[in-house]
Amino acid sequence: MSFSKAAIFRNIGAGVLCLLGIVACERDLEDIAVDLAGQRPFGVGDSIIEVIAYNVSLDSNRTDNNNNNKLPLYLFGLNRDNDFGRMRSKIVSQVFLPVFTSLDWGDNAVVDEVVVELPYYYGRDGEQDAIDPETGGPILGENGDTLKVPNFVLDSVYGNRDVEFQTRVFELGTFLNTLDPNDPTKSNSYYSNRDFDVLDLLHEGTLRADRNDTVYYVERRFLDGNPSTVDDIDTVKLDPLAPSIKFRLDKQFFQDRFIDHDNPVDFENNDNFTRYFRGLYIDALGIDGALMNLTLNPATMTIFYSNDEITDEADGEDLNNNGITGETDVLIKVKQQAVFPFGGVAAGSYQRDYGGSAVQPYLLNPDSINGEPTLFVQGASGSEAVIELFDEESLEEIRNKGWLVNEANLIVYLDGDQGQVPNRLLLYKYDYDSFVDDLYDPRFGPDEFGGLLEYDSDGNPERYKFKITSYITEVLKAEEQKQARLALRNYVRTDLPDFALLDTVVPDWNWIPKGVVLHGNRPSSNEKRIVLEIFYSNNP
Repeated sequence: MSFSKAAIFRNIGAGVLCLLGIVACERDLEDIAVDLAGQRPFGVGDSIIEVIAYNVSLDSNRTDNNNNNKLPLYLFGLNRDNDFGRMRSKIVSQVFLPVFTSLDWGDNAVVDEVVVELPYYYGRDGEQDAIDPETGGPILGENGDTLKVPNFVLDSVYGNRDVEFQTRVFELGTFLNTLDPNDPTKSNSYYSNRDFDVLDLLHEGTLRADRNDTVYYVERRFLDGNPSTVDDIDTVKLDPLAPSIKFRLDKQFFQDRFIDHDNPVDFENNDNFTRYFRGLYIDALGIDGALMNLTLNPATMTIFYSNDEITDEADGEDLNNNGITGETDVLIKVKQQAVFPFGGVAAGSYQRDYGGSAVQPYLLNPDSINGEPTLFVQGASGSEAVIELFDEESLEEIRNKGWLVNEANLIVYLDGDQGQVPNRLLLYKYDYDSFVDDLYDPRFGPDEFGGLLEYDSDGNPERYKFKITSYITEVLKAEEQKQARLALRNYVRTDLPDFALLDTVVPDWNWIPKGVVLHGNRPSSNEKRIVLEIFYSNNP
């Protein structure tokens, strides 16, 4: 195969031009206050744009599950943090009738125990020795060796796991409606600042997040007719084995309101039942502790009870303890249980106290004119950072330069060493509660848009970066100044846009209480201040 000399020289020339183009596009960033565009060969350049950023507090987030496409997690517990203050979160939820079984208490039923069980999010990491939760000692097998059980690791728990806090469970007094009472064609919405009515107190105790809390025991006291003695003990655990929160509720309440209730219509279907028993209100109290995200899909309220049954005794069997064996038609007490799954409407209620925290003065008196040196971003109805990219003068100056934007990035750096910080932040249009254009741009999309936590060369959390090329291009194209206020918030999975429906409104669910402290825009000498960097070509 042979080539002409002309073709060879054409290829060499093209290569030289490409090399010159690469050198010309080196990103030697400049401060716009010094030189907005700078002098670049071949009509390309890059600049750092100073922005204004300050803090705002959120009043509330949506917390209900009335949108089947946006099912949230639920936040329970409390925690105090030096940066963000104290947060307390409660859960309210309806419960449904037992599934696939008709509710029939039988004759002379009596309650042995009522237990609410809320499974944790967890992972597994090998095995550990089995420990008896009552005695604290090891559990031995038949051969005398200590039994082994899975070593669980709790996930989605934030704060001081070792601090015990108080818990209370009430009968819920507010009816949780699926539909909006003012417009029954729409689903109802519940926000984190809503108050709920409570009725009878059903439980009062303490709680500490416990990865080994996998088993509980139910005493059966009515099998022999003498409630002062324990006739049998049930060992209850999830299948497969998993850790969970457990609340023991008032037995007499359920004896009176469920078993001895004289209107069976209230137990005919879930509509009737949720109007009769409106659900549970699960509260947390104290100074400090842990917040935890929970899913209520596997949560249950189980009533353990005993009732009368007629049966025949086998040869040598004395079921009624009367000293006679092998009798027929013997009246005995039999162990039973009825499992009420959490279902229907559920929601959360958040309470915040910023007193004495680092964020408090920034939320009370935000400097929206000059911006702030520090930004605080926390989820679950916490705080956000508002970002103003351009003022009228700088925007007009850039437009007069005739830039063609090749790439635009907003970069925010973490301010110091911190604990649990968000894995991702969301940047959105603050004034319209809508997504930034680049999320929908087919050239970019969520992966290119960014927002994931990035790490430095030593593996330490360093910054969040957002590519907003399409958005900045549109702002610079506008004949008049286009609103350019953006905001940073904690990201949750319901924030992913529905691309099929082209729904541009940012959902207002948020249940992850992680927070991060970021560098603001002041002082201008801070190399890690929040900035907008633009790489451009001059418009010929």
